[in-house]
Amino acid sequence: MNGLEIHEKKKFVRKKRHDLLFADFLTPEVLETKPKTVKHQEVKQESNESRVDSDKFDPFSLTTKDTDAAVIEFLKKVKKFQDRAWKKNPIKAKSKHRLVYGIKEVLKQLSLEAVRCVILARDIETNKIELSTDIDKIMEICASNHIDILWISSKNNLAKAVKKWPIVSAIAILDYSGAEDAYSAAIQTLVNFMACCRIADHVDQPSFFA
Repeated sequence: MNGLEIHEKKKFVRKKRHDLLFADFLTPEVLETKPKTVKHQEVKQESNESRVDSDKFDPFSLTTKDTDAAVIEFLKKVKKFQDRAWKKNPIKAKSKHRLVYGIKEVLKQLSLEAVRCVILARDIETNKIELSTDIDKIMEICASNHIDILWISSKNNLAKAVKKWPIVSAIAILDYSGAEDAYSAAIQTLVNFMACCRIADHVDQPSFFA
């Protein structure tokens, strides 16, 4: 990790109270998950049938692009299942959403205890009192009910992921059955990234406990 990346990660972590951080409210059980070391994978070369070992995955080389990509992949899978259900039976699909969009709709579904996880954009204007209050409510409800919050860099990226324009600030996932693998991958990527950020934040200290 070069000096610029460490500086960016330190700047990313050290925010004021209402500035949003990736994975602030991932549940304690998830945050305690130890990053998995990916074993050497054998890959077939196209030129011949000999096999070579790939490099080990380094969880501490992650950037926000990696976390965005993991969350977007998860979102696309969930939306794919919802779109397929709409084509098959629109009436049934309307009564059984897999995901809903918008801060107000997220709060509504949280009050109905129908949410499996929440995805928020990091650039939500939390300097606006109403928005700040709504985001605080979302995070409080999620924290008290052990609902994971996944973060993505921007409202534009979130909108593009689900093909909604111009922007989307928040999404509630009500059902991600069939996309469990992508969900687990997104969680693990965020956990690894946060570990990287914590290390970067203490890089100038002689000990993590300083």
